[in-house]
Amino acid sequence: MAGWLFADLLLVMVVVLLGGETTDGADPRPPCAAAGPSCIPSPSEPTLPGPSTSASVGPPPSGGLDPHTRSITVRTDPEAFMGGSARAAASVRRQVAHQTEKFRGKRAAFVMVFGNAGRLPGGAVDTGTSTAFAEAVARLLPSAAPEFFPQYHKEIIRGYHNTDPGIPSGTAEIELFFLLH
Repeated sequence: MAGWLFADLLLVMVVVLLGGETTDGADPRPPCAAAGPSCIPSPSEPTLPGPSTSASVGPPPSGGLDPHTRSITVRTDPEAFMGGSARAAASVRRQVAHQTEKFRGKRAAFVMVFGNAGRLPGGAVDTGTSTAFAEAVARLLPSAAPEFFPQYHKEIIRGYHNTDPGIPSGTAEIELFFLLH
């Protein structure tokens, strides 16, 4: 499971980094005007851009994910919350809104929610219920702090189970990733 988590995180970082790339506006195709009006580029011969003249060392000045994540934690009755309790949902919204105030002026770019919603006989964490709990919290986040969280998309706000036996049932740890400025 940890491998998939890191694969998802790597994919998001690649998408963000590629989205932050800029081009100098130059057309990478060779000029055809010198050959006259009969010059037609051949579709069977791919043209590749020349070597880049800009050298970059370190992270780009803007764009990309900040490697320093922040987190917030909310607690509720997982059965009531997943059962549609308006009171439990309102409690989670209040907790999220209160805790995201310390990030005023920022906006989350990627969010991972790690939920723990109960134990199986024998003491092991119920991973299925815990994942469902984390996903339910993830879907609620944009309505709790719309100026802070992006619109809900499973690729941007993800729910996972937390198997740490020291975490109490009904706990959702929300890991926040921000863009570099």
